[in-house]
Amino acid sequence: MLPAFVERDAVDALVAAQWSRILGEPPAALDADFFASGGTSLKAARLAGALRGASGVKVTLQQVYRLRTFEGIGSALREDGAAGDGRLVTLNAVGAGAPLLLVPAASGGVVGLHRFGGSPVDRPVHGLQARGLDPQDGPPSSELAEQVAEFAEALEASELPRRLHLAGYCVGGILAYELARTLADRGWEIASLVLLNTSLYCPPLTVEEGMREKLRQIAADADLPAEVAEQGAEAVLRALGTGEERAEFDARVRVFGSVAAAISGFAPAPADFPVRLFSTEDRDDPADIAATPGPVTDWPDLGLPDYRQYPVSVDHFEMINHAPTLEAVENVLAELDRPGP
Repeated sequence: MLPAFVERDAVDALVAAQWSRILGEPPAALDADFFASGGTSLKAARLAGALRGASGVKVTLQQVYRLRTFEGIGSALREDGAAGDGRLVTLNAVGAGAPLLLVPAASGGVVGLHRFGGSPVDRPVHGLQARGLDPQDGPPSSELAEQVAEFAEALEASELPRRLHLAGYCVGGILAYELARTLADRGWEIASLVLLNTSLYCPPLTVEEGMREKLRQIAADADLPAEVAEQGAEAVLRALGTGEERAEFDARVRVFGSVAAAISGFAPAPADFPVRLFSTEDRDDPADIAATPGPVTDWPDLGLPDYRQYPVSVDHFEMINHAPTLEAVENVLAELDRPGP
């Protein structure tokens, strides 16, 4: 069952990851009450400790009791600057396996991926955020090599172990693949690359075309008339009525357009690390197939030396909240973590 809320930023994703790890389910809504959702005093203490470990912000048991709701706890962390600095976000700080690094898809961040920070994934989980989500960063690059280089530099400046798993959802798998190749060239050990429904149909798009596509998606998700999206970002934001700052809205729309432009025409080069594809029946979008010129080589056709593919029974949008799929991913990662004979 999909949660009834959509997290808004990296802080929401962080809190949702630990909430679901401790209660077994993500919050049902922004105003979900931790204790009414099954929380006890012991679980509240565990939540406070988990949030401290993941965010670096001092969260007390008393704060959990006082704030109670998902939105209230997240607001307190946000005020203290949790997940607000740098490119790296921690969704879970502890676990038995090698760390998992989530590479962002077209959204540019970890929004939508919080379930990977919760149960049954038993390992530290971190997520990258693209330059440009914060308007103060300036516009993001529309070049794939530059985006990947920025991610690599952020990781090399971090204290993450130099052996890790990478995962990317949708077009994020393309960024993850190129980042894995870059890190391997720099001496990192890539335990595996997990592709979560990543298609190689990448129609050519400019940044502006990608931005218009994002506005259409936002309008459609909000049940706005189609013509609103054609009127531009200001009209869409006004119709949404969410109170989001114009600069922040423009920034995330531009990140989407920049990623769309960066992956246009992508064709993978060979790699020798383990690659695991989790694929739904609707992995390839018919519109992308029609718009992609020339023949496309799919992942199984690349001759990768250590490649396996796993079917997923739900659709593209459900898979990142689908408990059996999360468990299957963790099982694959755990198998790869075990030493060979």
